[in-house]
Amino acid sequence: MPEGGKRGVLVVEDDTDLRLLFGLMLTAAHFQVYEAADGIAGLKVLEDHPGAIDLVLTDLGLPGLGGVELISRVRAAKPSVKIIGTSGFGSKNVREMVLRAGADEFFSKPFSMGEVIEKVKTMTQ
Repeated sequence: MPEGGKRGVLVVEDDTDLRLLFGLMLTAAHFQVYEAADGIAGLKVLEDHPGAIDLVLTDLGLPGLGGVELISRVRAAKPSVKIIGTSGFGSKNVREMVLRAGADEFFSKPFSMGEVIEKVKTMTQ
């Protein structure tokens, strides 16, 4: 577990403002927050902090390594890590694809930030 016994959350989001907002809100909710702007950087953060990350919150539309592939790789490498996918493309097919890739939950943008934070809290208890 990360410093101070806090649960660790990795936010992988290419939209800087949204990534920072998630970071601020999760920090205020007493999580240790790690951030990455793309899938490759997200995998590197996971590698650099073994055992520190309890949940990955990732956008699907990432540059380079996309969110669905990131979800698959995280699930294969760290089966106990919880995963939430988010996307601006909120069709039923996208949700099913994300869950099949290994995510535990999916939120379609626009979403309630409070709802996502509450889900993170529930999933990391």
